[in-house]
Amino acid sequence: MDKFYGFTSGVLKQISTIVVSLKKGNFLPERTKKFERAVAFMCHYLELDEIQTVLFCSFFTAFYDYSERPVSLYSLSDFYECNPLCLVQYKNSIDILVDKNYIEECETPDGMYGQAFYKIPDYVTDAIVSNTKIVKMVDENTRSIQHFIRRLERIVDRRIENDESIESMFKRIKHLENEYKHREEIKRIIEILPDISDRELLYDTAAGMFNHLSTDVEFMILVNRGSDATNRQNIAQSLSEENHNLFKLDFIQFEKKGSMMESTVSLTDKALESLFGDEGKLYQKKIGDKSLKEPDKIQKKELFYMPENQADIDRLFTAMQKENLKSVQKRLEERSMPTGICIMFYGAPGTGKTETVYQIAKSTGRQVFHVDFGNLRSMWYGETEQKVKKVFTDYKKMCENAKKSDGLFPILLFNEADAIFGKRREVSGPGEGGKTDNTIQNILLDEMESLQGILIATTNFADNLDSAFERRFLFKIKFAKPDRNVKQKIWKSKIPWISDDDAMYLAKNFPFSGGEIDNVVRKITMDEVLTGKTMALAEIESYCKTEKLHNESNVVGFMK
Repeated sequence: MDKFYGFTSGVLKQISTIVVSLKKGNFLPERTKKFERAVAFMCHYLELDEIQTVLFCSFFTAFYDYSERPVSLYSLSDFYECNPLCLVQYKNSIDILVDKNYIEECETPDGMYGQAFYKIPDYVTDAIVSNTKIVKMVDENTRSIQHFIRRLERIVDRRIENDESIESMFKRIKHLENEYKHREEIKRIIEILPDISDRELLYDTAAGMFNHLSTDVEFMILVNRGSDATNRQNIAQSLSEENHNLFKLDFIQFEKKGSMMESTVSLTDKALESLFGDEGKLYQKKIGDKSLKEPDKIQKKELFYMPENQADIDRLFTAMQKENLKSVQKRLEERSMPTGICIMFYGAPGTGKTETVYQIAKSTGRQVFHVDFGNLRSMWYGETEQKVKKVFTDYKKMCENAKKSDGLFPILLFNEADAIFGKRREVSGPGEGGKTDNTIQNILLDEMESLQGILIATTNFADNLDSAFERRFLFKIKFAKPDRNVKQKIWKSKIPWISDDDAMYLAKNFPFSGGEIDNVVRKITMDEVLTGKTMALAEIESYCKTEKLHNESNVVGFMK
């Protein structure tokens, strides 16, 4: 590196000369020849103008005078014992020092809100002490996108606290982006979003989510932070009506609630990947364990069906195998037919509809994305529809990921979907319930038409199924109640130590579904654990008699 031998006393001596003169005059130095020579030397050394040079020397000296504690404009005014306004007017010059990496904005000390703090990077000090040219060194850990987002939030915070103009905030953000211009993610965002106001909204949403470990950001707080009185209404309206640029690009999602103050905004998976690259996948909202079931977490069970059901079920198990489904969907696509497979399981409760879905998933190695419509319903107008759309957005993402990996589409399971797939209601009164259900049904119809993967719905009441839905289900399989022969097999599979005759006796005398037999067997198992004894047939009968909610004098199931 080039040595600076213009003065034998070195760079530190020139900084000292400048700062001593400044302190004597409370930041208004006497312009002696010695001071002028020192300033000229440092301007050449730093490649800065005079005021930028003077400010750098001031920050450098104050930083080490304060035992390497961060320095703000206010602490610098204390250092010189001058009015803070003497320094505030040079804020743009300070931004240039940050931009050139001569000083570095750092975390605000506890309790010191409303002002920016700066420190001197180690490589700057090393160069000055050794009288060598300052060479910009960037620590990738402190120049990460996460670090960028933290600094961005401080810029926006400072605008709010100091009542700065939007233009000033945008200028600071552009300076920050320039500092991180080596990051491909920042280059990509600037290219996609040329408008700085759009970028600020995206960055600040990310800051609210990650700096504060929140999955959603309060809508009005976000709007107030990124706008002023002249454009706040326009931004709020474009966001609430979902016609903002960030919505068009599928970068944010808006959840309407009772009022704008209660509504929230969050980044989409697409935005996360655009802003954070491959690391963005780590931040994507994960579907809860109760909703997404991995095939290896599904317990294998032996199921028994009526003969008229067995052929349909076997055909379905075969069709859902990876290569078979792939071939079927390819042929459907070649013939310009929908490639999604929609299936309806209907029949009495406890006949094995839901368990069959899980066993298909287990057999074919597929995940099950289990949706409960009860959890999707919201008291807020419009939110239920948004949640339903989000289900299909998440499912599409799963299918896209499956295409890129193992090709196994997950199964989208709508369990007990009686109400939502029923006949559409006539809406005549002022209530919104009927309108909401009809809107949801329209969403479902559209999504089923464009489905790529596998949707299975179960219902106990098929008679009320809307004809528009009926046409969209490729397979409609009725699960009949088991006859005595099937029930005998179920009893034997659940309690292998009973005889065939005892199993048939239970099958004849108790008109149970498979689910009800499961309940009885669970109670038998509990009793075995507690007593350590194998239960006799008479004791099994006593449990069977109490399975249904009827008076003891009229126990359903006994044949006279």
